[in-house]
Amino acid sequence: MSHWEIVRQTYPPKLELTEPETHHLPYTITESFAANIQGSRILFAKFGSEAIYLQGVGHTCKYEDGREIVEESYFKASFVDYGLVDNLDYHTGTAKFRGKEIKYDRKNHRWTYLNNYPVNFNTPSEHNTLAEEEDMVQVEELLETTE
Repeated sequence: MSHWEIVRQTYPPKLELTEPETHHLPYTITESFAANIQGSRILFAKFGSEAIYLQGVGHTCKYEDGREIVEESYFKASFVDYGLVDNLDYHTGTAKFRGKEIKYDRKNHRWTYLNNYPVNFNTPSEHNTLAEEEDMVQVEELLETTE
C-alpha cells in the first residue's frame, strides 16, 4: 500500500478543499483532501508517490512522513519541460515561452498556448513556422497589389 493510501485511510472523514485552498496547492496536484485534526483544518495532497500536507493557505507544504519542507524547485520540476519555460507559476500552471503565455495541460502532461495549440519546444526561434511564412507571403502580395 502506498504512503498516500495510508494517509487517506488515517484521516477520515475527507473534506473537499475550498477554492482558495485548491489554488494554493501546486497545479500538478490531482488528488487532495482536507481533514479537521484537533480543531485545525489540514490539507493533504498526493505529490508524485508522496503524501504532503499543509496547515492551510499561506503555509508551506511538508512531506507527511518526514515533516521536511517540500522545496519550491520540486514543485516546478513536476512540470514537463519546466526548464524550457520562463516565469513558471507552479500554483496556476502558467508560464511564458519565447514571450508568449502558455498553460500546463494536466490531462495530457504538456504545455499549450492559450489557444490550446501545443507548444513545440524543438522549433528554433529564429525560423518562422510554415503558417507564419504563408502569412508573410500573403501580406507581401496584398501590398504589391495595392501599390
